[in-house]
Amino acid sequence: MHKQLFAIVAGFIVFGAWPAYAQKAPTTPPTFRCMELPHNPDPDLPKIAPNFRSSTDLSEDEFDCLAWQDFIYMMWPATPGQRGAPNQHAKFGASGQPTVWETYRTLDSVFLPNAHNPGPWNTPQLMATLQGSPLAQQVASGAVRNLTQTSKVSRAVLANILRVGGSMPPAVLDSISQAGGGTLYDLNGVPVYYEVSMDQVQYDYILKNELFNADKQLAFAQKNVINLPMGANNNTEGAVEVKAAWKVLTDAEKKSGHFHMVDALLEGSKTKVTVGLVGFHMFIANGVQGAWATFQQANNAPAGQPAKTGTFNFFNPNCVQPGTTKPCDVNVKDADPGQVVQITPDAAAATSLNTYVHYILQQYDHNSVWLNYNLIDVQWATSPKPLTGLTPPASVPLPDGAPNVPPATADMVSPVLETFLQKPGMGCLSCHQYAPTAAVSGSKDSYAASYSFALGHATSPPK
Repeated sequence: MHKQLFAIVAGFIVFGAWPAYAQKAPTTPPTFRCMELPHNPDPDLPKIAPNFRSSTDLSEDEFDCLAWQDFIYMMWPATPGQRGAPNQHAKFGASGQPTVWETYRTLDSVFLPNAHNPGPWNTPQLMATLQGSPLAQQVASGAVRNLTQTSKVSRAVLANILRVGGSMPPAVLDSISQAGGGTLYDLNGVPVYYEVSMDQVQYDYILKNELFNADKQLAFAQKNVINLPMGANNNTEGAVEVKAAWKVLTDAEKKSGHFHMVDALLEGSKTKVTVGLVGFHMFIANGVQGAWATFQQANNAPAGQPAKTGTFNFFNPNCVQPGTTKPCDVNVKDADPGQVVQITPDAAAATSLNTYVHYILQQYDHNSVWLNYNLIDVQWATSPKPLTGLTPPASVPLPDGAPNVPPATADMVSPVLETFLQKPGMGCLSCHQYAPTAAVSGSKDSYAASYSFALGHATSPPK
């Protein structure tokens, strides 16, 4: 396949106006084998098929196509009043409505203090600090994001991982610790904010088995293998978990049209600010090790090596160390402002597919904001080992299923979601296979949590 190059006009975004940069979609259809994607976006798209059992079922091209397909589905405007359902009467990219995934249940609405039951899927969880304010309903509906996390791994989950870290290789444990302790700042010295959400399939599984209660989660894992459910067929959604990275936008960035934008409350504030989506990571259960895909805003950082020119969200080509002429170090935890390089470039197949999808989107809407987003890569198991074959209780690590390599997926990480984990051999499965159950006071027991660190947020009832 031919690797497509995207032109980016040079210039800085820190204090000046945003340059007239845009990705260039071809005027004629690119050649790409992508059976799953139609010629126009369609909100009724299937999820990753649940019955993949060998590397011969799908090629990397097909997994990449399915990832883009799911991305379109999740970014479709949601049906008002119905979490996780695409509005088939709305246009893809329409503003003013939360997207499908933005109506998913966020971690803070699933794992409540004192192990309180979070209630039915569509029941709004109103923030106690916003009671009586119109903002409470806006946050509950997904129209306004409540962002409090400035590191990829929350402090509570990091403490739990460190508690059971004896089974992890030192490189994995050290990398998770860095992700949990490091903050990524943009070029204006403002931190990036993160959030995790889940679809109804995963939520209902947690609700049914009371996994929101750390004590009951531990008891369940002692007798059962926690196994997030897959879809029943190619048109039925399985468990989905997503993680998003948001950048606080300048006025110039708001006007650029290059970001999917939402209003957000930061760290308990009651004043809304505009944030732009810069990273999006999704895990989709398929009954074995799952499929993992990561997307990003196209102008985040140079790939492969530092750039001498260009305009980026998290890299300044003119940055030098104070008092010297040496270039600033890159990918340094807590550096303010941040200086990021994407160590592993986007996979070649993903790059070709991005051009193909951009062509489709441009025919649909030549001003589509999603022309500014790229798939980085997809990871899946080439020798899947179904969790149903494990005998409970299942301990970490879970099988990794031999992640697809080459090309770059052995160390598939996002430059804005996992800035400080960009090391050889670091990837989704090599990390998430160590996801443990939630901590329970007075117990040293811990079991495997179906590749989901989200379950580690469960709390215990008052003693």
